[in-house]
Amino acid sequence: MQRVVAKPGKDKKIRNFYPVLFADELAASPQEAGVVQVYSSENQFLGVGYYHPASRAAVRVYRFDEGALDKAFFLQRFARAQARRAGLGSFYRLVHAEADGLPGLVVDRFGEVLVVQVRNQAMEALREYWLPALVAIAQPVGIYERSDVESRRQEGLVERVGPLYGQVPSLLEVDEDGLVFHIPLALAQKTGYYLDQRENRRRFEAMVQPGERVLDVYSYVGAFALRAARKGAYVLAVDKDLEALGVLDRTAYRFGLRVDIRQGDAVEVLESLAKSHTPPFQQVLLDPPTLVKRPEELPRVKRLLVDLLRPALRLLARQGWLWLSSCAYYLGVEALLEVTRRAAADEGRRLRVHAVYHNPPDHPWSLHIPETLYLKTVLFQDDPL
Repeated sequence: MQRVVAKPGKDKKIRNFYPVLFADELAASPQEAGVVQVYSSENQFLGVGYYHPASRAAVRVYRFDEGALDKAFFLQRFARAQARRAGLGSFYRLVHAEADGLPGLVVDRFGEVLVVQVRNQAMEALREYWLPALVAIAQPVGIYERSDVESRRQEGLVERVGPLYGQVPSLLEVDEDGLVFHIPLALAQKTGYYLDQRENRRRFEAMVQPGERVLDVYSYVGAFALRAARKGAYVLAVDKDLEALGVLDRTAYRFGLRVDIRQGDAVEVLESLAKSHTPPFQQVLLDPPTLVKRPEELPRVKRLLVDLLRPALRLLARQGWLWLSSCAYYLGVEALLEVTRRAAADEGRRLRVHAVYHNPPDHPWSLHIPETLYLKTVLFQDDPL
């Protein structure tokens, strides 16, 4: 097996279970990509990983003991991941990449169908080992692949989208607390459905009261909106994706629920609603897409969020609730508080922070890998004196 050697001091990362060494952190490395043993500058063994010379994240470590990255290894990792999700039902994230010791691999379970995403060269090269192990442990009827993310392009990998194993239906059926969504796989964002907001949707539904007015911005297929509608609230859902809104509309019809729909850019729709003196909403949800993938993008995204929050606050009822989420690692809780504070000052609104929520249990947060804490939701309440 080939070897890589970490520069002095950089071995501390691996000893503390951080699974990446960057190219400029290596003192010695082979010429070709492949499985490697990782050593410190004092020639102490650190782990086994995969080396990719064309990647800035040159080494990804998969195990911190000696051994192969073979089918037996993946069988053990998948079995452990599945055991951790015991009791979560039939719809959950089975593998959360680094947090489950499998950098570059995401697996979501939707009943008997799995949706996988392969994000780096290492997992692409190890496909012949992990795929049969995944089938053996999860025993799916079919597997669909959504490997079309930017991280693949950065490593010179082509997109791979389509059936990967077995029988894959044309519609992804998602049953969440009695609401069943039929999502075309061609539409499915990320790995199909935002499973990571499930706990927040339950919290939200518990708070909604009959007769309230709810504004769900970036609604996608309406998983928040439909929960409010079945509680007897009036709901307006906003999204730019007409196909996603079509799923929402069909689901609402199937369950006998009413949700009004507005298609368009979120800021433009909110500004239009505020100018037209729309009656205020007791619940306003803002769950924008990732927006920021690099730290240098943060100032621009903060400005965008302030522009989004200003009209949202104009539409918020007195003592109403504002839900603000971010799935971007670089947009942390402090940044969400900052942009909301700025927007509230502009609009003359006084807010109280009621709660802060993070990833659910099937999207584990590893103490040793800060990036695994990616989902933040701040729940504010209008708090006039």
